[in-house]
Amino acid sequence: MPGTWSARLMPILMRFLGKFRLAAAFMLLAGLACTPATAQDMPSEQSLRAAMVFNFLKFTEFPPESIANVQRMRLCIAVGDVRQAEALLALSGRRAWSRELVVVRLSGRGDDCHVLYVDSRQRWGAIEEQRIFPHALTIGDYPGFARDGGMIEIALQEDGARFDINLMGGRRAGFRFSPQLLRLARHVHE
Repeated sequence: MPGTWSARLMPILMRFLGKFRLAAAFMLLAGLACTPATAQDMPSEQSLRAAMVFNFLKFTEFPPESIANVQRMRLCIAVGDVRQAEALLALSGRRAWSRELVVVRLSGRGDDCHVLYVDSRQRWGAIEEQRIFPHALTIGDYPGFARDGGMIEIALQEDGARFDINLMGGRRAGFRFSPQLLRLARHVHE
């Protein structure tokens, strides 16, 4: 019977593809940075980090009390690199967890942040001292961020984009990272 082998193969293929969809998305992002192309065609490191931040939001379950009764999810950024700020600000208006994402520069006066992005140990230290974001998902891109108490550390390397997860820090604040995200992490700090 023609077509029967494909009918049997299709469900297996669909399960396989579903299981590795997240892995494929991250690998595609990481691969884009390594693909030979003109400088114009390649995504910048800044846009790659911004894309990773957005994907982290989609694969992290927020504590119900932190996003209940809010229409907009606030991503506060504390960065010195103007191009990184622009790449993150470009995420404004996208949707995560059925909420519009609003990206704002951190003003330091206790903005109501659901997500906090930090690019240096100095900025992170100042924020940690104030302890004004106990229930924000914290993402940083300097080496050692996860060991310093941050939840997700982005590391761009020659062989692609990687990230570490501080599992205990996330759990203490009520976050749950998807199993797919944990499997893709370079290191999971418990």
